[in-house]
Amino acid sequence: MLPQRNVARMAAALASAPSAGASTGGPSEAAKRAALELEVAQANRQAASIDALDARWVFACRVATSIEGGRAAILRPEARDRLLAQASRLGLRQFDANLIIAIVQDSARCGHEPLGLPTAERVPLIRPAHQARPASLPIPARVAIAAVVGIVLAAVMVQWVVS
Repeated sequence: MLPQRNVARMAAALASAPSAGASTGGPSEAAKRAALELEVAQANRQAASIDALDARWVFACRVATSIEGGRAAILRPEARDRLLAQASRLGLRQFDANLIIAIVQDSARCGHEPLGLPTAERVPLIRPAHQARPASLPIPARVAIAAVVGIVLAAVMVQWVVS
C-alpha cells in the first residue's frame, strides 16, 4: 500500500490525465483504483486515530521531549530507564514502550517532527495500556462472604461427625 501522500497525488494526477484507452471521458480504471485506495487509507487512519489522553500517546510525548540531538534523536540510557519506569506506571508493557521509543526516534531521524504524522499513524498500532480492573466486590463484602461460607462448612462438618 502506498503512503497517504503518494496515493492522493496519484489519484489527482490520474483523474486529471486523459486515459489512453477510454473514449467515454470517464475516469480510468487506474484512477478508480487509486481513489478507492485513498478512501481505504483514510478509513484506516480514522480507525487508528488515537486519543490525546491515551497512555501510548502520552508516553510518545514524553519520549519526544526527552530525545536530544535534533535529527540524531539520541536518548541517553538514564533517560531511557526513566521513561521505561514512567511507561510501566502508565500501564504499558516494556516491549510496547520500547516500540514507542523507536517510533518517535525513527520519525525524528527521518526528518519529521517527533510527534508528526508518521508517529501518529504508527503509535495506535501498539497494544493499548493495561487497564487495572477494580475489584468486583469491596474487601468487607469478601470477608463477610468468606465468613458465611466458613460457618456453613463448619455446620456441615459438625452434622457429619454427629451422624
